[in-house]
Amino acid sequence: MKFNKTVILSGDVKDEKGNVFASMRTVLEGDGSTPVVMTMGNQEVIGFRDDGTPIVPKLQEDKLKAAQKELQAEAIKQQKELCVENDVDPELVNIINAEKEVK
Repeated sequence: MKFNKTVILSGDVKDEKGNVFASMRTVLEGDGSTPVVMTMGNQEVIGFRDDGTPIVPKLQEDKLKAAQKELQAEAIKQQKELCVENDVDPELVNIINAEKEVK
């Protein structure tokens, strides 16, 4: 019997008061694919731009970008380790859709 190992990475982003304003999550399967981090949140919206996109305080936006980058880097590291376990080339992880070209 063959077993499949799946890793779920998740993290919360907090504001200066310690309140969670965004949650991030990604699922890793060691298949060579580039991780995709899903971000869900409830940021404080202080207005809207003409095109309809929300305006959030700069501090929260900066914290969110830094947290997304941190989780993405960890996801890439973990995905590469899982690829090695699955005998998949870990270098595929850095290039989007590279795993599809190998098959």
